[in-house]
Amino acid sequence: MTVPAATLPVLRALLDEAHRRRYRGGVLAVSAKPDWDGPADFEHDGVPVRVVGCPSTLAVREALLDRAADRWLILLTDRDDSELGLGITAHLTWQRTRRPDPWAAVQDRFEATRIDHRLVSRPDNRDLALGLLSATPSDGWPPARAALLTRDHALSAVAASRLGLGRAGEPLDFASVLRWTTRDEAANMLAGLRSITVEALVGEVLTWAAERCGTTGPAVAALLRGGRTGDVVPLGLVARAVLATPGGSGPRALFGRETGVQLPDHVVTAWATEAEAVVRDLISGDQEAAARVLARAETLLDALEAVAHAGESNVLRRGLTARLAELGEALRRCVARSTSRAGTDGADAVLADVLVLPDVERARERVEDHALARHADEVRVPRAIAGVRLARWLAQRSDVSGDLGALTSRHRDDDAWADRAIAAAWTGVDDESLAQGLRAVLEAARLRRDVHDRDFGRALAKHSGSAPDGLYYLEDMLAATVLPLAKDQPVLLVVADGMSQAVATEVVDDLVRRYDTWLECLPEKNERRLAALAVLPSLTEVSRASLLSGTLAVGQQNVEQRGLSALAKSHGVRAELFHKLTLDTSPDGYALALDVAAAIDNTDVALVVCVLNTIDDSLDRSNPGGTAWTADAVKHLRPLMERARRAGRLVVLTSDHGHVVERRQGRQQAAAGTSSNRSRPAAGGPGPTDDEVRVSGPRVLLHDGNAILAVNERLRYGPLKAGYHGGAAPAEVVVPISVLAPGEPPTGWRLAPPQSPSWWRSAQAPAPSTHPAAVPAAKSARAVKDQQAVPTLFDTPDEPVVSGSRAEAVLVSAAYRDQRKRSARVAISDVQVRRLLDALLEAPAHRLDPESAAAALGVATVQLGGALPQVQRLLNVEQYPVLSRDPDGATVVLDVDLLGDQFGVRL
Repeated sequence: MTVPAATLPVLRALLDEAHRRRYRGGVLAVSAKPDWDGPADFEHDGVPVRVVGCPSTLAVREALLDRAADRWLILLTDRDDSELGLGITAHLTWQRTRRPDPWAAVQDRFEATRIDHRLVSRPDNRDLALGLLSATPSDGWPPARAALLTRDHALSAVAASRLGLGRAGEPLDFASVLRWTTRDEAANMLAGLRSITVEALVGEVLTWAAERCGTTGPAVAALLRGGRTGDVVPLGLVARAVLATPGGSGPRALFGRETGVQLPDHVVTAWATEAEAVVRDLISGDQEAAARVLARAETLLDALEAVAHAGESNVLRRGLTARLAELGEALRRCVARSTSRAGTDGADAVLADVLVLPDVERARERVEDHALARHADEVRVPRAIAGVRLARWLAQRSDVSGDLGALTSRHRDDDAWADRAIAAAWTGVDDESLAQGLRAVLEAARLRRDVHDRDFGRALAKHSGSAPDGLYYLEDMLAATVLPLAKDQPVLLVVADGMSQAVATEVVDDLVRRYDTWLECLPEKNERRLAALAVLPSLTEVSRASLLSGTLAVGQQNVEQRGLSALAKSHGVRAELFHKLTLDTSPDGYALALDVAAAIDNTDVALVVCVLNTIDDSLDRSNPGGTAWTADAVKHLRPLMERARRAGRLVVLTSDHGHVVERRQGRQQAAAGTSSNRSRPAAGGPGPTDDEVRVSGPRVLLHDGNAILAVNERLRYGPLKAGYHGGAAPAEVVVPISVLAPGEPPTGWRLAPPQSPSWWRSAQAPAPSTHPAAVPAAKSARAVKDQQAVPTLFDTPDEPVVSGSRAEAVLVSAAYRDQRKRSARVAISDVQVRRLLDALLEAPAHRLDPESAAAALGVATVQLGGALPQVQRLLNVEQYPVLSRDPDGATVVLDVDLLGDQFGVRL
């Protein structure tokens, strides 16, 4: 009889079986070849074991003389029990020799009574069994379900235990396999498995894992077996670029050589989709792994000669670069004729090509769809988006009446946001095509902003008397707004010296979006933020002194202290003022100076004023135009806001004046007796040029009330700095005022709707349709009947008559009037419904982001969740989803066809 060779895993399995039967030592005879090349002595479960090869019965007898009860003696012999005789077998555990059946041992290890035929019917099944035994983990294999050891259970157990791939007995999918291949330790774990078991098991486990990958399995198996675990996902990433090449091209041939198999396009596409999904998860969760995978993919992209098609990739960095290049070219084309348009029609005309703007938006969407678009280290994308926003702004007319109030509002509501986009785009990129596109847009934007600055300066110079309607003179702002608030609820007034309207939009956005405890508020009848006009020249010594004194004043901190004390006393409130020196003297480990913190905590002090100098200081020493103005960027602001929140204080965020940025494009003009780089005396010098205005009157507190102020931001009178103030440009003169509540708005105020202009938030609608809207006939018999009947989807529409807007056609329909009667308790007004419908009907694909929907309804974004269901009660007749939200729970969607059917209106 032929006997097999013994292996250490089989011997250990027999020892385990003996241990489970409470044998702690003795003699174990194994029917095997007596030749033994394994260790002669080893330990098993702490018990010494000696292995002795016995080619004869006499050798067995001699070995038995060395037996001991507290250790194991394993005898390897090719003699059967009849040759050994009862005199020997009586000394053996189980009183017989054991034939080493590795599958029996495997079955025992998995606590199974049956084994899947796919495991035992293989030609190399014995090697597979030995592999399973040798790979047994210290805590054993998980028991087989229903006592049947299936192929899936056995191999998944090995994959989970030795490779960290999935969980034993649990389903494993394509994505899980791909995620495993991206792990830095995957290759080492695979090498570790190879070192402890046979290749038959390793190969079978890899085949099993590849089978989880569906039709891509053959390629994955070839890569895994070839030791290229780390290439599985990178090859999937470059697949998009390869697929973009013609059939039979070099990249396709090279891809086939890399993968080892030829796959049809639909299989490669599936591979690419799964690989991209895995990398998107890595980008948000495991930056190190993502960087490693992307770097390898870039190398493969070069090797496959597919760089020219990198733009097809949703995840590769060069894919993003290619898409940004497309966007840059679209931006350049969009504003290519802006100079001639401005020369012919004026800077307030449409300066961007509205026929090219859709190309810009499509390119933007491709950029934003890229996995790296929102990566923290990706600075090109926000700068490119700033360029898109400027193109949208330039695609709209911007002319308003020439009075100071209208021009100030235009700056606050539109131009300041354009200035913010200009600051972001101006920072620039290294990519040539995108840089050219941004440069073109910036030049077009400057054409318009120069005219707007000049118009504002001239209106400011002409204005006299009281402040324009809806605006404040800065010296009146505390008495009109802050002190009345402080009488009802304690207030923290933050004066961010030098903060322009553009910077304020950024700071407030950051405060509201990152710190959801803060809600912006407006007076109940206001739609837009408050604003004030700085005292002239727009310098700290006049504007801040006047702001804090509540009257026109000139002076430094002592004047501000005395002025605020007197002003607060006259209004019957306590106030405390803190300047830079005090704010900067916090003890080690503390975010705020102790006396500042104590004042904020003491709500008997109705008004605490803190002057922050970060922005104004940056004009001398850093780069205000290239700074991301977050709450953290303004020194002390974040801890002040947190302390105010805990104390229940309102926060009023304002400044004393704004600033313009030095972009190395300006000129210096010699002037005598200047009070700043942007202001000079009118007397004794040349008159104003086109880039300057002459101002005079009681609100001009220097130069004997008669000064010349620079309007063009590129004009200065002194040495080069990072930025300037003192002039008459709206960025210097229009002072932002934002009121933030840590909860409910104060009495007489409401939560602010989104303040950004529509072009800032989303793509602009195409030109309105020229065909008139259809409105149901007001006196049709059907309309009279429908006033009593419940409208349904299947009612016959009224005969239309031409009148009004498309949204108005819905609101005057009988069906809508009936819905309004049925929903008498709905607080949303018809005006709000019409505005939302107008916005949706004009929006691309009739979809609005949450901020745009909230702006249309005139509510805060946080209130949209309560307002939208009310509109749905009016529009969703019989629960049909005329108005709905995307599965993402955010985007508001209008079904225009269903709207027309429900309300009997042809749209």
